[in-house]
Amino acid sequence: MIIRFFTPIVGAVLTLLSFNLSAQGFGVTVDSADAKTGQIVCLPVRALGFTNIISFQYSLTWNQQELTFDHTQNFNLPAWMANDFGANTPGLLLVGWSDIDGQPRTRANGAILYEACFKVIGPLGSSSDITPGTTGFPPGTGGAEAYNANFENVYNPNLNVPGYIEVTLAAGTTDAELLGKPLFQLSPNPTQASSQVLVKSADSGRATLSVTDASGRTLMEQKISLHAGDNTFDIPANVLNAKGMYQVSVKTDKGVTSQMLSVN
Repeated sequence: MIIRFFTPIVGAVLTLLSFNLSAQGFGVTVDSADAKTGQIVCLPVRALGFTNIISFQYSLTWNQQELTFDHTQNFNLPAWMANDFGANTPGLLLVGWSDIDGQPRTRANGAILYEACFKVIGPLGSSSDITPGTTGFPPGTGGAEAYNANFENVYNPNLNVPGYIEVTLAAGTTDAELLGKPLFQLSPNPTQASSQVLVKSADSGRATLSVTDASGRTLMEQKISLHAGDNTFDIPANVLNAKGMYQVSVKTDKGVTSQMLSVN
């Protein structure tokens, strides 16, 4: 893995500064997905507290008996490339970036930084978390960290939200069977006001749409009727009346699917 510090001078300064962990700080959230054995699944990794950041590094870990690393893609920071990720150890991905011009960068909460892609090797019913953290850095290379324009380490492990991949579909599952799950998208995400839930369903039925805030408080719970095909439901702006991260869930008799919605 290449971890590029933008100048030798700044690299030296960073070693002399004490870590100043802010009350909010920097973290990442990893999306989740259902899958079948043999499938390649790409999970977006999203920004949290990404304000005036010059460099960062952290790791992703998972159960190597359930998933193998395949590749990274969709890089959304300057000069970031696949060889800036270290994937030499099973179950471990080292993630590093620094701005080559030494310019601080800001990304909205919920903005996709990159996608991490895995091949599912576990059997039906197995699952694995994908957890951001500080595990696996070689001696002398430090651990998880994120430096801002003031040369403060604002990495906050408490902000990290792990994702997961769950094998809920047998190999050979058809698209029609896949659509039996409560699959949905949020648009727009991130949003500054309202958002829409776009639900695909294989058949008609009843479901529950709910929205909770970061403290787990339920802000909206609505019974909805699904018909086969595409369904659209609104999350009004008065539900999302504060900036932050919200969990949107759709529950049917086949299970529950949740996604994170960012309000800026």
